[in-house]
Amino acid sequence: MSNSRLHSFISFLIMLLLNLPASAQDLVSRPLQKLIDSPTAGCPTAGSYDFELRAFPDGGILTGFTVGLFNRASLGLFYGGTGIVGFANPEWNPQPGIAASMRIVNESMLLPALAVGFSNQGYGAWVDSTRRFQFKAKGFYTVLGKNYALMDLGEFGLHFGVNKNTLAGDSHALDYFAAIDYRLYSMLGLIAEYSAALDDKKGIKALGSGKGYLNAGIRWTIGERFAVDLNLRDLLINQNLDVRGGGGFGREIRVSYVEEF
Repeated sequence: MSNSRLHSFISFLIMLLLNLPASAQDLVSRPLQKLIDSPTAGCPTAGSYDFELRAFPDGGILTGFTVGLFNRASLGLFYGGTGIVGFANPEWNPQPGIAASMRIVNESMLLPALAVGFSNQGYGAWVDSTRRFQFKAKGFYTVLGKNYALMDLGEFGLHFGVNKNTLAGDSHALDYFAAIDYRLYSMLGLIAEYSAALDDKKGIKALGSGKGYLNAGIRWTIGERFAVDLNLRDLLINQNLDVRGGGGFGREIRVSYVEEF
């Protein structure tokens, strides 16, 4: 992306934040729209938008927003890169990330919610040789989600999906992911997600070793509109250590803000 386009993107985000209205969308009571990397069948209400910024290893920053077009549809735009924090020269992602989703079936007492979507926004550094992110974008996906109340013990949600990334320069195999989130009281939430990474375990271009990717996080919600997530990435140490830049699991911080037009 050219500097002029980058400046335009940043200017748009700044203008969006400077013109936040006073009304608020409840971030506490609504189902999660996104886990760590995995999407859910949740969807922003019409006229609302989510802003997020995450900081990840190698001085990486990813920022963007998701807008509720209808009560069943959303559209998101993201941009970032690595080396943004620190002394190294920034390496910007080659293009913005786009995420779109449509909820086909609403959740009921017996049935889970069902949504379909697309996202070319992966996570971590961009890998030129394979035209993909370090942790691949989901591509086209279908996801189911169901929430359960536990009376005074909070509530939890179960999520399962399948996805296929046809844009990456390596494997296009069908993959699946599963997750659970648990909200204890109104401010504290726990998240765990697993991707089998069937499209990232074979061939000389693969970055994974076949164990899949396990991520976990904790979310602290402040008031009704602001949340901070602390995420741990690749707990199974599935990815090639040369790509990771060393051993151990990754650590990330994500801040989220939700508002209404």
